[in-house]
Amino acid sequence: MNWWTWAVLVATGIVAGGALYIRLRWLRAPQAYRAMVVVATSYLLAGALLGAWTLHLVAPKPPEIAQPPPPSVGISNIPGAVASAVAAVSGLPANLPNNFTAKIVGITDGDTVDVLDQAGLTHSIRLAGIDAPEHDQAFGAQSTQHLSNLISGKTVTLECENERSYGRLICKILLTSGEDVCLDQVKAGMAWHYKQYQDEQSPPDREAYATAECTAMKARTGLWSDPHPVQPQDFRHTTNSPLLLDANGCRTSSEPTSGPVVGNARSHIFEWSACPYYSAISPDNQVPFSSPQAAEAAGYRPAHNCP
Repeated sequence: MNWWTWAVLVATGIVAGGALYIRLRWLRAPQAYRAMVVVATSYLLAGALLGAWTLHLVAPKPPEIAQPPPPSVGISNIPGAVASAVAAVSGLPANLPNNFTAKIVGITDGDTVDVLDQAGLTHSIRLAGIDAPEHDQAFGAQSTQHLSNLISGKTVTLECENERSYGRLICKILLTSGEDVCLDQVKAGMAWHYKQYQDEQSPPDREAYATAECTAMKARTGLWSDPHPVQPQDFRHTTNSPLLLDANGCRTSSEPTSGPVVGNARSHIFEWSACPYYSAISPDNQVPFSSPQAAEAAGYRPAHNCP
């Protein structure tokens, strides 16, 4: 019989004896203070023994394992540490480089794919700079098939942004030849140039995507063969925004360039009447601005969920 078993037996005996003792003393002298002190001391001892036994069960001593020395923490290590902390909270993979190679293992739609990286991890990728028709929308199936024909099963290079879209990495996808798959979707009329996010593109990419869309529009290629094409964003939010064209007949962003807008004091995002949540901003948080430029000068950015 080991020491911990004896401890439990002794503690049990103390508790039982204390209970019997106080019962007898209380019957003889209800105000027996000394008896109370004895009982309190007994219970304190019993509790200490039981507590030690409980700690012994729930926290056994782990075996000694030699640990490697901790890495030095320098400036170059800080981004990785932050990424690991973010991943621990969000459940998303950490330490992914902005550029990496992976194999296409699934095509969700015309602007979303699944890839398998060299570590054997699968990632959902949102193609940067484009917005493809939805599944239930006209040309949705054609857009998905066109993307599948371009990259299904191939090893590609991904140039990713620091932000995510609903847990998906936002990446430009390049073939081994350097060909831009996102741009290919726009050239084929299988995706729109995502004007709401064009400011996040490099100037050369922004110009290339805009030119490719304009060429496809004028040639009535793909979705542009529809006399009344619907922006995927309009389709998702059941909104209706006009196609705004510049002097050359090329599409421009539907984000207003003038007129009043309303900012949200909590999110520091401003919206206009075409936005789906324009009327949902709490009156306490509404900050009116005379123009988008005034809102941006105050530190607000335009909403990206507007047509």
